[in-house]
Amino acid sequence: MRKPRGVLLPLVAGRRLRRADIYGALRAAVLNGALTPGERLPSTRQAALDYGVSRGMMEEVFAQLTEERLFVRAIGRGTFIAKGVSRLKAPPAPEGSPQLVRAPSHRGQVLAAMAACREPAIRRPFNAGMADTSQFPWKLWQQIESRAAKILGKDGLTFADPRGLPDLKAALARYLAQFRGVLCQPEQVVIFNSAQQALHSLALSLLNPGDEVWIEDPCYLGARTAFQLAGAITAPVPVDGEGLRVDIGVRNSPHARIAYVTPSHQYPTGVSLNLERRLALIEWAARNDAWIIEDDYDSEFHYAGQPSKPIYTLDRGRRVIYVGTLTKSMFASLRLAFAVMPSEIVEPLASVRTQLDGFTPAGRQMAASLFMDEGHFSFHLRRMRSLYRRKRASLVRGLEGLVARGWRWPDHPAGTHLLVTHENGEYARGVAAASSLDLTFLHSYRIGKSSDDGLLLRFAALDPASLGSGASALVAAAKKVRA
Repeated sequence: MRKPRGVLLPLVAGRRLRRADIYGALRAAVLNGALTPGERLPSTRQAALDYGVSRGMMEEVFAQLTEERLFVRAIGRGTFIAKGVSRLKAPPAPEGSPQLVRAPSHRGQVLAAMAACREPAIRRPFNAGMADTSQFPWKLWQQIESRAAKILGKDGLTFADPRGLPDLKAALARYLAQFRGVLCQPEQVVIFNSAQQALHSLALSLLNPGDEVWIEDPCYLGARTAFQLAGAITAPVPVDGEGLRVDIGVRNSPHARIAYVTPSHQYPTGVSLNLERRLALIEWAARNDAWIIEDDYDSEFHYAGQPSKPIYTLDRGRRVIYVGTLTKSMFASLRLAFAVMPSEIVEPLASVRTQLDGFTPAGRQMAASLFMDEGHFSFHLRRMRSLYRRKRASLVRGLEGLVARGWRWPDHPAGTHLLVTHENGEYARGVAAASSLDLTFLHSYRIGKSSDDGLLLRFAALDPASLGSGASALVAAAKKVRA
């Protein structure tokens, strides 16, 4: 761990400070660990300026703490916190004293229970759905970031436009037109730090508390959270082999204000919404003056032919808001996502966004725009598509032993996760328990109950050895558990 430098002295309350006040504050800061062993302290001249006292008083305080062996003074080097100092332990609570427990609110507990939204600290089979950075051109990216900083100059140090940097918005508009057939003007693109933030901002902008929202069942938990935080009522609409059951949504919640869908590669099942239902969804939205939020979270990673065209390309009534991310394509800490929307809601949405976190740093946006405009992004996408295709194929080969035991998975190769399902949910959960793998159950994404269950295998960031050992461990567990 890097040794900290540039110590800030502890605050001492009072208008006219006495020697004992400063001495007591510094001594306590050393003993309670606020000032740690080996840290270099400011000079007595600087400390006197910080506290607004005479230098002579500070010399006396430093001398006393040095005599007590809490400080060490080295001629020509300065004053340091002594390395042999032990921290004081907090006194134990008296016996019989009540323990104060502060629990989150009911809403906080519900949101905290959705742990599947939280990325794991350690990647292992099968929790690794984030981007594989082993192939990312890191040195090139560092050079581009440096160029981006020079282009922006000191403008990169101030507030940025909450709608996003024009350079990145233009680069995204070109990319979407070429790769996804989404024709839009740069002014229709709004940049966010994540797709989750985009969903939260859209929910706050477009919904009143109590409004109904269609969500897929099963559904991406982050979307459910975003709408619940906005005070909406989430109306689950079941998903089958052809995608969202629009007819059931119309029958059960005809006057919902928003339909949230992942039509190209439904999360987590992996199915694609068929054309008939896409058209029915657009017709419903037009008839009810509703919005469709289309989350196209991983369309870059379809390995057999082209992904289906977005609903956005079929919409003539400007009811669809298209959400995407660069994080899955590049690297997790990039924190760049976007939404394409009718121009009339751009400004209201930007104003709402400023009340959440203000803006996305301009330097990161400029670097991403250069990466895209100069062709590096398209080259990287092709390389990652090939890599993830091989990983998925390897995983499927490793899981072949599950087929005889009734396990199934989608036969169209796409995405960076694989959902394996079994009609006997109790058996599926037993296999997971016997495997000691890091697995997420299909039922954790569901609202409605079902007798079957499944295991979500996130494989993108796994190396070949981990991928193989994970598949072998799952097959071995399935053989041990009786169906």
